Parts: sequence; C-alpha cells; structure tokens
Amino acid sequence: MSDIVLIAPPIREFYLTKKRTIPYGLACIAKQLEQAEFSCTIIDALARNKSKIIEYPKKFSHLIPHYGRTDITLFSLFHHYRHFGYSFEHIANLVRQERPFLVGISALFTPYWGQALDTARQVKRFWPSAFIVLGGHHATQFPETCLKCKEIDFVIQGEGEAPMVQLARQLKNQAPGTLPEADDLRQISGIGFKQGNGIVLNPPAWADSPHGLDQNALDKIDWHFYQRNKKAAITIVASRGCPFSCSYCAVSASSNYGKFRIRPVKDVLDEIKLQVRSKQIGFIDFEDENLTLKKSWALELLDGIRQIFKGQDIELRAMNGLFPPSLDTEILTAMKATGFKTLNLSVGSFSATQLKRFRRPDVRQAHDRVLDIAKDLDMDCVSYLLGAAPGQTAATTLNDLLTLATRRTVAGLSIYYPAPGSADYVLCEKQELLPHDFTSMRSTAFPVVDTTSRLEAVTLLRLARILNFLKFCVDQNGVLPKALSADEILDMENSCHGEMDRYEASTLLIRLFLTDAIPRGMDHEGRIYPHPHSINLCKKFIQTLKNITLFGAVQSSSSQGADLIPDSTRIDH
Repeated sequence: MSDIVLIAPPIREFYLTKKRTIPYGLACIAKQLEQAEFSCTIIDALARNKSKIIEYPKKFSHLIPHYGRTDITLFSLFHHYRHFGYSFEHIANLVRQERPFLVGISALFTPYWGQALDTARQVKRFWPSAFIVLGGHHATQFPETCLKCKEIDFVIQGEGEAPMVQLARQLKNQAPGTLPEADDLRQISGIGFKQGNGIVLNPPAWADSPHGLDQNALDKIDWHFYQRNKKAAITIVASRGCPFSCSYCAVSASSNYGKFRIRPVKDVLDEIKLQVRSKQIGFIDFEDENLTLKKSWALELLDGIRQIFKGQDIELRAMNGLFPPSLDTEILTAMKATGFKTLNLSVGSFSATQLKRFRRPDVRQAHDRVLDIAKDLDMDCVSYLLGAAPGQTAATTLNDLLTLATRRTVAGLSIYYPAPGSADYVLCEKQELLPHDFTSMRSTAFPVVDTTSRLEAVTLLRLARILNFLKFCVDQNGVLPKALSADEILDMENSCHGEMDRYEASTLLIRLFLTDAIPRGMDHEGRIYPHPHSINLCKKFIQTLKNITLFGAVQSSSSQGADLIPDSTRIDH
C-alpha cells in the first residue's frame, strides 16, 4: 500500500510515440515525496503495448473523409482512432489496491484532458476516501475549469514537486471528505482549491533550480515497456523553459511558463550513471527545449556522456528540436562522437514574413549551414515546419516544403494547433478561431481554419508525407518514379485488386500522383481511391518539382539529387 499514487492517464488519439510518454515528471514528484517520507507509487497507464480501436468523437466528423478509409501506402495519414493504455476501471482498481490518501493525476496536454477527468471519476468511484489533485499544463492553464468538476479536489499550477509535498503534509491526517483550513491551504505554492461557492488560486509554482531523479524514483518507471532494440530507452530533462518568445509556444518567455533553467552538468550525469547501473541503455531522448543553447555546458555534458558509455553503441536524440544557430562544427562533432545520429532541427518557416509573425528568430541560414556540416559528419537531419497557423497561407507552407525538397533532410510538418498559454492562443481567442471543445485542440484534428482552409491543411500534410517518400526513392534508387500516361492511369485504377506490398503500392500511387496531381490511397484489398485534396496545391507541388533538383534525406556523400525530368532546370543548394 502507498500513501500517494501518481497516475499518467491513458490517451485517445490516432497514434502514439511511446518513447516520448515516459512519466518523467511524475517520477520527479515521486522523488520529492519519498524524500519527505511519503510512500509513493506511479501507475503508468500507457505502459502497455495494446490499444483499442474506438469510434471517432462526434466533434471529429470532419475528419472522416480524410481518415475514414484504410490506406496502406507509406505516405498515408491516419485511420483508426484508439484508446491507448489501461481502461479507466483498471486504473481505479489499482488505486484501490494501494489505498492512498492522495491521488495525483497528470493532465499534460489539453486535448487529452477528457481522459484525465475520466480517470479521476473512476478513481473517486472505486476509492472515494482519497483526495484527488490534478497537475500538468492543462491544470495550470485552466484551473477553474478543472475545479468545477466535483471529482477534483485540488489543482497544482506550475511544477509539482514542492506543492505536492506541501499538500501531502496538509492532508496526511485529514479525515476523508474534510478539507484543511483555507488559510493553511493558501500557504501551498501553486495550489488551487474550492472554498464555499468560490475558487482560490495561488500563483503557479516554479522551481528555482530543478533537479532530476534518484534511484528510488527511477525504480518506479516500467523500463521493460520503454525499450528500443531490446535495450532501455530513457528520457532526460536537462533544462526547463525557454528564453525565446515564439508566439505559438506555451513554454516560451512570452507565456506564463517558468524561466529558462539549466541543471548542473554533474547532476545530469549522475542521473545517467544511476540508470546505467540498473539497465542496459541503448537510447536517450533529451526532452529539452534548448539542449545546446549554452555551448560550454553542452560540450561538458557530451564529454561526460562519452566517458560513461565509452566503447558502447548508444543513440542520442533531442526530439523536441535543436536551435540551429547554437550548432557549429565543434558541437556537432562532439554530438556525433557521443551518439547523435540524427539532428531534429527547429525551423518554423522559411518565410521572413511568417517568422516575424511567429516572433521566431530567423534560423534559415544557420539551418542550411548545419545541413552542410551534418553532411560532412554523415549525420541525418529532420527539419520541422509549422503550417496552417493564423495568418499563414497555404502557399507559404507549400513553399516551405519545396524549400526542404532541395535540401538533404526529412520534412517534418506540424499542423498548427493553439497551445493554451501561448501568445497565439490569446490571438485565436480574440479572433474567435478556437475550436469549441478541448478534444479538438490537437494537430491531427486541423483545429484552426483561418487563411489556410482545412482542406488545404490536410493536403499540405499529405504532400509532406509524399515529399519524404520521394526523398526515400532518391536515396534508394537515385531517381524518382516515372509518371504515367492517362491511359495507363485508367487501366491501373480498374485492374488493381488484391493484396499488394506497401512499397509496391506506394510506388504505383506516386506514379499516378506525378501524372495527374491526384493523391490516392489503397485499401487492404488493393482498391485505389482518391483522397480529398486541394488540386491547386498538388499541381503547384508537381510543377515546382519539375524545375528543381530534389535531394534525398540521407546525408551520405554518395547520395545524389534527382530530377523529375532529366533535362529540367536545376536549382542546386
């Protein structure tokens, strides 16, 4: 049995990247609770490999024309909507077995708020004597909305390590169903609670110098689930916050998030050493916003990691993205030597106007310089763009994609969603662009319709996938698939039935697309069908490809670009 149970709830989504769902934040809170002599258990509802196909929410009816049919191609979007993780009843039963006096539930992302609430409801039903506190980004941004739910007794705004300890001390000897004195609760940093018919909210709590995990906290994570190639895949957070003021980001200096704070290098290395003692590590993801922003610190960290894993094969990634101006030959060489094989580069846009609208530093020249260095070091790259934001046209995003077509990098396009707490969220609210419910506030739902229509947004995302498949073809074959004649298109659409290999199907449909600019899908029976699309965007995409040299994504010196038409005009970079 445990005094306190911390829960990472299930989520409902079209996909899940499980190596990014490690409950690192809950483990940080568990560390502080146990150091304060409270026994603590983490229930990670996502630590299971099975998922359940469920119906689309009613608010997602607009997605059915785009996602509603199976597409086996390698550049397909999404299809099934799923419940990832344990059932709410199973979680509640696990809580009842622990018999805690306090249950903390993580609500990190607003579109998954419904699953956090359903978890709270079932926990209250199975174990009504426990107090329930909700924390995370959603609770920080919408504390009053959360507290209006009868199952939620408290919220914590900001970072939860110190507030959870303070709250636990107040509640430890409290009778079930009775709250401490309001004056005592007001002394807890970041806390929100109900008082009579009103709600009391203290300012968010931010740690001055955040630290990581000890062995006790690490042991509470189910590392058997988080594996990559039969080795442990771990997460490290070496810094918190961000000094930049990008309008779309809820962790930026323009939001109400805490300031940028870097952990001491020794503290980070000690945490990694603890992990090495208990498991064989094959992958480390740094979930920092700006891992390499302070060069001397980053070089010291990389040197320390090399000493820890000397002679071992390990891969490092910074999947939240790297700031290109912070990367030079010295630091990239050190990253390569330490185990970075792929660089996730944050760009935003190649449009000066759009970068200004995003309040984003202009990283375009630095991005191209990094690609050149990465090529010499034989490192792969993924370049991240943001599309369909307020005021951003579809033509701007298409030009961004076509710019990446002429670079040796994978195109990573994210469709804009309004992140609560960001400057753009306030803008969307003022312009009445916000979706009408929290569930729709996700990239996969194309939530904002402004200067880019929803059909254009879906088309752009599909074109990004198509572009990356074309880059794959260049890397594999040195040339692009050939277009077809009109007669060949009709013949193939009418005669193509039965199961087909994914690569073969993808190549066939790409050849069709390069001929008439119609993106198509193929179901498991081999039936070909057209996807809804913006024909203007698709035609401009293909026409531009005819006049440039399209490069693959592999940064090998032997990798060559490919022309759609051999004697076309080249644009080399």
